[in-house]
Amino acid sequence: MAAVASCAVIWGMIGICTDRLAGAGMDSVQINAVRALICLLAMCAAAALFDRKAFKIDLRGLLLVVPAALTKVFMDVLYIQAQTMVGFSAAGVLLSTNCYFALAISYLFFRDRIPARRIAAAVIGSAGCALAVGIMTGVGEVSMIGIAIGLGAGFGEALHAATFKLVMDRGHSEMTALLYVFVLSTAILIPFSDPVGTAEIMFSDTSVLAASLAIGLVFTALPYYLYSKGLKGLDIGTVSIIMFLETATASIIGPVLFGETATIFSALGVAMIFLSVVILNAGTGKTDKGRRHRPTHVEDRRHSRRRTRGPRPDVGVHVPQLQGLHEALRRRRLVHRDDLLHGRDPRQRAHRVHVP
Repeated sequence: MAAVASCAVIWGMIGICTDRLAGAGMDSVQINAVRALICLLAMCAAAALFDRKAFKIDLRGLLLVVPAALTKVFMDVLYIQAQTMVGFSAAGVLLSTNCYFALAISYLFFRDRIPARRIAAAVIGSAGCALAVGIMTGVGEVSMIGIAIGLGAGFGEALHAATFKLVMDRGHSEMTALLYVFVLSTAILIPFSDPVGTAEIMFSDTSVLAASLAIGLVFTALPYYLYSKGLKGLDIGTVSIIMFLETATASIIGPVLFGETATIFSALGVAMIFLSVVILNAGTGKTDKGRRHRPTHVEDRRHSRRRTRGPRPDVGVHVPQLQGLHEALRRRRLVHRDDLLHGRDPRQRAHRVHVP
């Protein structure tokens, strides 16, 4: 949970870099392309130095990575469009609705339980996001199409979390999943980002170059690695609620660094977001002692094999128990040569030999 919370706080401060890049002339697609490319290069370097096995992936794993990358690009594009139609604050609140989609996906497809405290945390956190960005206290007209696109971005975020978790649940490491997700994301974004123009803007000034490197390394590679670590130990519903901290961080950074107006309602919204995380964390260490564990079909087969007595067929000498028995009887010359070659249980012959 600490990894996901750290990821949310880092993502909440990404406006420090996006403000500088947007001021230099980059649009949202170009910023996302720079993020993806620099993050991909950093992950390739890290995998080459520390984990070269991350480059290996089978066809089934690659097919699982494709929807994770597509949902990421889908969410990014819709979120950018929602920002242009309903504003940054409203788009952030609409994106935070991914927690409800994530809870539904977690229950329907991953069979995770949804306790009452998790639903309460989601409701309190959503209300806190709305207060933090001034949606519930502001008055103005918004586009219904923009709202629908923002809700689509939230749905895309939930789908991305679900598909990304599915990749890791199939036995692939975090580095492998991230590496190939960003390979596909970069391949999709770069053709639409005017690469030559983006490069000219990126190298036009030292501060722009520093912001580009920071948004790729500090605000993309690091939080995504923490995000993948959190997904490995938590369900997507819990992760989506913890990500409310992103909106809370952005609400704090805005008045401090960019001179945005802070009100009592925004402070109350931030407090409600932290309260939702506290409620969610209240039952983390509890286990369902009253529920009996229902073993799966594979576990039933394993336990049934352990309960059977007598020699197991086709076990071979590589089994540690039989290997030790072979070695002990070989010293007394009680094991037939065929038993050693074919891996048969020597106890079938040992009872006929007199041991002095």
